[in-house]
Parts: sequence; C-alpha cells; structure tokens
Amino acid sequence: MTTAHSADLWPRPLPPCDTADDPRAAAQLFDGVKGADGPWRPVRPLLVGADTYRDLVQLSRRAAELVLAAARRRADTARDLLAALGSRQEDYPLLDPGDPVGDRLLTAVRPDILMEGGVARFVELNVDGALGGVLQADLLSGRFLDRYHRSGLVGRLGLSAAPSAVRARAEALRTFLGLPRDAAARVLMPHFTGGHLPGLDDCARFADWLAPVFRHARDHGMRMFSHPLTALTTAPDGTLLAGGRAVDAVFRTFVSHGEPPSAGLTALRRALDAGAVRMFTPESTMLLTNKITLAWLWDDLDLLDPADRRLVETHVPRTVRLRPADRDTLGRAVRDRAGWVLKPADGFGGSGVVVGAAADDADWRTALDHAARQGGHVLQRYVDADRTAMRFVRTVDGEVADAEVPYVLGPFLYGLRGSGLLVRHGTPAAADVLNAGRGAAMNTALLAGG
Repeated sequence: MTTAHSADLWPRPLPPCDTADDPRAAAQLFDGVKGADGPWRPVRPLLVGADTYRDLVQLSRRAAELVLAAARRRADTARDLLAALGSRQEDYPLLDPGDPVGDRLLTAVRPDILMEGGVARFVELNVDGALGGVLQADLLSGRFLDRYHRSGLVGRLGLSAAPSAVRARAEALRTFLGLPRDAAARVLMPHFTGGHLPGLDDCARFADWLAPVFRHARDHGMRMFSHPLTALTTAPDGTLLAGGRAVDAVFRTFVSHGEPPSAGLTALRRALDAGAVRMFTPESTMLLTNKITLAWLWDDLDLLDPADRRLVETHVPRTVRLRPADRDTLGRAVRDRAGWVLKPADGFGGSGVVVGAAADDADWRTALDHAARQGGHVLQRYVDADRTAMRFVRTVDGEVADAEVPYVLGPFLYGLRGSGLLVRHGTPAAADVLNAGRGAAMNTALLAGG
C-alpha cells in the first residue's frame, strides 16, 4: 500500500493491464535511458495530480525569484556574486565577471523537491542551461503514455504527459540567444567527457542519443550539431570553429569545472571574450545553484513579505552556511546529528553529501570539522521524505522485487514556465542520496486529472 501523504497517486492494487502483467517488458521501456540503467529498473512512472504539478511549478517559480532577489541584494555582477558566495573564479573558466545579476539568469530552472508529509521541500534549486534529465523525462513519459494508451489505462486513469521539456528548452534557447526562427543558425552542442550522458565515450553515439534534441532545434530554426569540446579552435577574428565550421552559438550542456583543461575549452573562452559567439547559458547562471543562496533566504526572512516568508519557512528546509568560527552552529549539528545534512555549497551529482542520520558520531564530527576548515559548505535540515511503493526488475536475472522508496521531483521551468517532470527515486539497492550517480533510478511522472 502506498505510504500516506505520498504525491504518487498510482492506484493500489495495480489495475488490470498494468505493468504488473508483464514487469520485464515494462522495464524494457528504460532501454537506452542513461540514469535508469542500473541493476534495478522500475516498471512504471510516478503518477502526480495535474493540480499538484501546477502547484509545484508555481512554488518553483517563486522560489527561484526569491533566490535571485537575495543574490541581487548582495551583488550587481557575477564578480560580486562570486565574492559573496566565497567561490573561486578559476572554478568557472567560462565566466564573464561583468555579467549582470538579472532576470535572464532564471532562463532554466529545475528544483529538487522532496515531499514530507505531503509538503514540498526544496532541498536544491538548480539554475543553468545544462540541467540534466530533460531528454530522459520526455522519452520515458512518451513511452509509458504510448504503452498505457494501448492497454486502456490512459482513459481509465485520465493520464497525460507534462509539456515537453525538450521542446520548451529549444524555444528558450532560441529566445535567449536572440536567434530569429528562420535564421538556420549553427548551434554547437559540444561533446564532452565528464558526466552521466550516453555516448560520452564516442561523439557519434552522443549525437545519436541527442537526435530528438537536434530535431526540436530544427523546428525552431537552428542547425544543431555536435563536435568534441577538446577539438574546438578559433579563427584569427575570434570566430569559434568546430571541425572548420563557424559556430554562431553554443548550447552548453556540460559543467566547465567538471571538464579537464583543454585547447578547445580555451578556444571557447577566447570566442566568448571576443563576442564572436553566444552561449546558452552563461556560467553566471550556475552561481545561483550554490546552496548558500538557500541560506540567504533564511538570513533575509525579515525582509520578505508575509507570503514569501511563509513560503521559505514551509518549503525550504532550514539551511545554514557553515563557517569555521561559528562554533554554535557546529555544536548544534554535533548534538543533533540525525537532524542535519552536510552539503558542499557548489557541489553537484550528490558528491560530498553526508546525511547525519546515516553516519556514526565519529564520522559525522570528522565530516563537520573538515567542511568547516575547507569552507564552501552548508548544513540543511534533514527531510524525512515520503515514500511510495514501486516494483522493480533486476537487469541481470529478471528478478522482480517490490520496495517502498523515497523520491525527488524536479519540474523543469524554461522562461519560468513549467515543462516536463524529472523523477529520481530509490531502488532496492540505492544509497541514501537520491542521485543517479549514487544508485538512484532516473524516471518520470505522468499527470492525472487534467
């Protein structure tokens, strides 16, 4: 039976003609979907009420606006924002320090939302054009919707898919870059090596996986193609060249400080500095993902109107910047280990996250002391995440297993409008951090109720 308060509305018991009839066939719908290729595959998406989805989008939009406002109270430019966050410019090799801290930074947003007792809790707010999971969420929702059309479940359960995030991103990319729809601009999506996308070991496989993305780009008047990031060059006038072809714009889907230094990365920086190429999105967007911005929301509570203050207190877990001299905060965290999660402020992929409830006293104290000395960490109140019942198939032998798993919801917002819904959830073997790099499964959700 589904855990009380879960946002997942999938009916129990499973209705006739559902994936329970053939779980192994259902698990095959995840074929080729990076992030869902671990030892355990789910056999269905989540089912979220359409009203719940709209509420999550609205909350996400306002939370993003509040984070931007908190940043603007502290910084006018990316250089100022780096200083306020205590971040190093060398970690952002493509950053324009003079980039203004303005509304354009919110072009692409995807929060990580845990549900706790049916209440949305924003544990992260990812802001960047390189948001992960866009194509995965689209592919899976389409595959499951097609399957359920054939089984009759779409009509019986009133199922639909959220608006396409791939399509919304293509439109946002064209608009952000100021490309006319009929320009046939040459837009490069560099092939890179660091991350979890399929085909990172081979440029042709990378482009094959991204075929739907390239198709939507063509629909919006862009000729998108791929070329190795490390092999980019520049012409004498600064024009960016990919295999000899001039590039009008770059769709950055990589995190630059996750890539090794290369002549190609230097060439891209040279072209940006020369104003010879535009990029979706500039690295200044990434600065808002820093979790210190969530701590700023709590620091600024007295500056917010009552509605916004309630939003922060209700939907953003208490987040505190960890400073070496703040012995009171460290003392509280040591005494209440199970109540806190330690996170690198600018980390991604779940790297470096320590859940107090999953650590012993000695390891927790060691992690706290190290983080305080190193700097760049936050403490965030632990969220006791709602769980839902899921069925899984083990890929090596076809064994079927059921498990109650936590999940994280990630609605995509392009131009602050909702599109698509990424889901990551636990598996029978997943770790305590719900990230694909640490064993969680990447999934999607269908909507119920129109």
